[in-house]
Amino acid sequence: MKIISEEEKNEHKYAVLKEGLKGCAIGAVIGYGLSQLIKYKHPARFASFNASVKASLYVMPAITVGAFMADDGSVKFDEKKYRSDYLKQKDEEALQKFESMTTSEKFIHNLNENKYKYIVSAWAASLYGSWKIVSRDKYMTNAQKIVQARVYAQAITVVLLLGTILLSMRDAELKKKQPVQEPEWKRYLDEQERLKKEEQHAH
Repeated sequence: MKIISEEEKNEHKYAVLKEGLKGCAIGAVIGYGLSQLIKYKHPARFASFNASVKASLYVMPAITVGAFMADDGSVKFDEKKYRSDYLKQKDEEALQKFESMTTSEKFIHNLNENKYKYIVSAWAASLYGSWKIVSRDKYMTNAQKIVQARVYAQAITVVLLLGTILLSMRDAELKKKQPVQEPEWKRYLDEQERLKKEEQHAH
């Protein structure tokens, strides 16, 4: 990231510190929930933990989430401070492309953009639904019910994967119809060169 002045260094430090502390707070809440869950589900095991293990249940999530959000804060600061014009232009171009699509193409595009969210949600729902259906059978043992529910879930997973492949293929076909664009790195370098020239003219 290019930091020019002392003021920008301080702004960057503040942004990273703010997001890092926010992440530590979120991580601490997660750690507290995790420790309470273990204490509730496995009280004997939780009681056997020494002080360092119990402390790590709070500290590790706090450090992990804090580090992740601090890094994310640095990236967002960079984008806002130095790439805002470029990203705004990119968003406008993406919106223009989206508006030029047909209704069916928009539907496929949105599905493809959020496919992993839909897949995970559908997979989780299939696990829950499979178990609810199988659990109604009064003649099967719990072990048999688990196996049967897993078979149903695996079948649904295969269907979801096939749907994802077909969706990706369809989206690739739509992209072939669009004009060839400049590589992302070249457009970004051109934008940086333009900003550099503007700074030189300003001075």
